[in-house]
Amino acid sequence: MKKILEVNVDDQGLGGVYSLVRSVILGKPEGYQMDIACIMHFADNAHIKELNDRGTQVYFIGREGHNHVSMRDLEQNLYQLLMKNKYDCVHIHADTAYRMYAFGHAAKRAGVRKIIFHSHAAGVDGNYLIVKKFLHRVYRGRLKKIGSCFAACSDLAAAWMYPGIPREKVIQINNGIDLNRFRFDADTRREMREELGLSDYFVVGHVGRFSYQKNHEYLIRVFQAFKKEVPKAKLLLIGSHDGTKEIWDRIREMTAQARLSEDVIFYGTTDHVERMMQAMDLFVLPSRFEGLPVVGVEAQACGLPVVYSDRITREAALTDRVSFAGIEEKDIDAWVRAMKDQMNLERTDMVPFLRKEGFDINDTIQSFLNLYKDV
Repeated sequence: MKKILEVNVDDQGLGGVYSLVRSVILGKPEGYQMDIACIMHFADNAHIKELNDRGTQVYFIGREGHNHVSMRDLEQNLYQLLMKNKYDCVHIHADTAYRMYAFGHAAKRAGVRKIIFHSHAAGVDGNYLIVKKFLHRVYRGRLKKIGSCFAACSDLAAAWMYPGIPREKVIQINNGIDLNRFRFDADTRREMREELGLSDYFVVGHVGRFSYQKNHEYLIRVFQAFKKEVPKAKLLLIGSHDGTKEIWDRIREMTAQARLSEDVIFYGTTDHVERMMQAMDLFVLPSRFEGLPVVGVEAQACGLPVVYSDRITREAALTDRVSFAGIEEKDIDAWVRAMKDQMNLERTDMVPFLRKEGFDINDTIQSFLNLYKDV
């Protein structure tokens, strides 16, 4: 039995890393014990039970009652866990090098044989951005002294985390999904649109937690301009505001000031995003940065046309129904044009295209197992 610890994974906001690691755990073959170390408590105990039923243990290495924990404390907490429960491999998921380094250093101190670094982003989020970017630049040059293996979800994520490591030495692992789960289904679409009261509207959709990264402020401005040209449009926002209530409140106030309260739906989180996407007509993602967005893969699997910000890697365009636009004030008209250009496309089954591009979850599971084969 190979014992693997997946570090820095939780279900807060049902983000892409959680979705990815959960899918791998649920789909892995026998012979692998894959546990999780999280720095924030899981939001839903049902998710822990699901993982426990697959033999996965979930360990909390944060600090009770505190969302912000020093890297020194996180490193020590992980070190103690690793000394208590011996693992063959530690697989560290992160968006910043200083966090990656702290976890990697704990694993090295504990004598873990293989340390895998896995980059999932191409920028930093939250408060203190200048400080975070500075620390990231300082620590990313130190990763190669600790890591046994380096992985990334895209070229942008690799360049962000490993500028001193030759690209051919960085293993790219696609953010695969359960394609059949997201396959377009006309009956589910009708059902969900009726349930949401959206049968007669053109539904613009977005999935993502309320954060600096996801750029909801810009999205509201884009939708306001789009609504002027497409009066029957609605904006469906799916995502959590846990830990980011200030941004949530600001977006709600901005929506009210723009007199869009009746046209913007703040749905919250859901375990059935695939059903919500069936109800949409267009998916938009004006993020300030991404590694390679899982939600974008899901939207394309669902047959949706997609408009991305130009800060997102072109590798995220898996079908011919994807366009890109800038996220400056002057680019709002370009967003409206791109969205209108996609309005009359007929929904169709795009799963074969994504499977050909290697975004089936079974391909991703095999990529994970390939990382672990020599431990």
